[in-house]
Amino acid sequence: MWQEDVAFLLGAFTGTRVSRHETGACTPPLEVALAYEVIFGAGIAEIYEDELLRIAEHVRKRARTLHESLAHRLKDPRRKEKRAALEQIIRRCSSN
Repeated sequence: MWQEDVAFLLGAFTGTRVSRHETGACTPPLEVALAYEVIFGAGIAEIYEDELLRIAEHVRKRARTLHESLAHRLKDPRRKEKRAALEQIIRRCSSN
């Protein structure tokens, strides 16, 4: 399918916006990303795999930092639950 065709399906007049999304010059809003999922029959994570990997690495680092800081918050009654949830997030992010 040509960029102009995809643009039409998105409600745009030219393929310029589609081209910018393809090249990574700009990130589409959620509605457009979901429309790409419908148009191409592939999930957002598949379509934007590089972006997903970058985001997963960022979240993994932040989750590790929070996990470590919770180790010292002995008065937090939900500390163990939070740390267990963060461990799951870290594992998910590491598998991407």
